[in-house]
Amino acid sequence: MRRALVFGSFLSTLWICGLATADEAAVKQMIADYVSAFNSANVDAVAGFWSESGIHVDHESGERTEGREAVKADIAEAFQQYPGIVIAGTVDSVRMVRPDIASIDGEVTVSIPGQDPSQSNYSAILTSTDGKWLIDSIEETPVTPPATSADALRDLEWLIGRWVDDGGEMQVEFDTRWSPNEAFLLRSYVVTSVEGDVQQGTQVIGFDPRSGEIRSWTFQSDGGFGDATWSQSGEDWLVKSSQTLSDGRAASGTFIYSRVSDDEISVRLIGHEIEGEPQPASDAITIQRVVEDEAAPADNEAAPVDTNANQ
Repeated sequence: MRRALVFGSFLSTLWICGLATADEAAVKQMIADYVSAFNSANVDAVAGFWSESGIHVDHESGERTEGREAVKADIAEAFQQYPGIVIAGTVDSVRMVRPDIASIDGEVTVSIPGQDPSQSNYSAILTSTDGKWLIDSIEETPVTPPATSADALRDLEWLIGRWVDDGGEMQVEFDTRWSPNEAFLLRSYVVTSVEGDVQQGTQVIGFDPRSGEIRSWTFQSDGGFGDATWSQSGEDWLVKSSQTLSDGRAASGTFIYSRVSDDEISVRLIGHEIEGEPQPASDAITIQRVVEDEAAPADNEAAPVDTNANQ
């Protein structure tokens, strides 16, 4: 399908996230009006948000659409061919080139009833003339799905190994390894409180090819369980978790994993709620990789004897 309709998804995301400009109120209003026109399939109104020389480039098909009227024709065709289309997206970066020019990069998803969602990365330029923001250009590149689950999880491969933190009120220890066929990352953990209470758990991290997300499923020794989605934000990983506690209460929160170095991770929990009641944000804890001493003798090997020890 032509992805001309994807134009609107990044605008809807900006409306949610906000875009800091010299004329932020006008930008937000333009975005809200654009989304309203797009969602009502008002092709004339949607085309009005494009500059006369607006350009769309589809790097998958190699097609280049130039000019507002040509863009309008593509949009009209897509509205007719794909009724009920739903758009969503993310904004990864926003840069103000000048007070009247904004450069945006992100990812968009188009969902059509009866079809699998399609994703693409985009780069867009917005311009402002006489206080009115218009779309000047958009370039889209399809997101290539990973060939295997292992490929999708490579960005988390640095978690493999044994990690320990014992510097706070509780001791946290976890061990991460590949499953035998490298389809999943398997993580076991132990949390010991200052009173000596021990909480153990197992987590399975995998790639969901249908949603295109990295997901995890956690099972705790007290009977609690939960699932989460993983997404990368710069150098950090955001793990949005929903859990059923052992007493039946619902809990949620977002863990932020900050990779300080190859051998150090900072972890904190924000947005924590139990049964909808906000809980205090946790302090960040630092977890260190346990580096095995290659020079140490193995358990089944005897240490060398110093024959001069008693001389």
